[in-house]
Amino acid sequence: MSGTHLEDFAVGEVIESAESYEMTPERIEAYATEFDPQPIHIDAARATDGFFGGIIASGWHTLSVTMRLMVRAELFAGAPVIGVGVDDLRYLAPVRPGDVLKAKAQVTEIRPSSSRTDRGYLVLRVTTMRQDGTPVITQAWTVLVPRRPA
Repeated sequence: MSGTHLEDFAVGEVIESAESYEMTPERIEAYATEFDPQPIHIDAARATDGFFGGIIASGWHTLSVTMRLMVRAELFAGAPVIGVGVDDLRYLAPVRPGDVLKAKAQVTEIRPSSSRTDRGYLVLRVTTMRQDGTPVITQAWTVLVPRRPA
């Protein structure tokens, strides 16, 4: 069961987002206009002629939504968690206006720090999915979490 300390987690544990997030046309355009202003995200006419046949969300937007979903899933129950790295990031399918996203994280590794006894590392396989269950992004997060006081 997820918690506030390294010892509260178990390999194989899955934490799922309780809420979902709809990628509305307005959200896609607002995010892309500020952070990723490519035509495939903000220009319907040009996007129609592109690889995806229409507007798609920025991958960075989808990653930001994933973070929101995991934080709101209380993945770390208020623990002071520090991101250490993201590996094996894969964009598997486009996210389109109207898609509703959920995310889940599976604990794949737990290891105490070799240099600091008050902390340790979790490695999580994070998957973001559309409403039909299709994975759109996968990634591996390594996070630093506190250990239970001795």
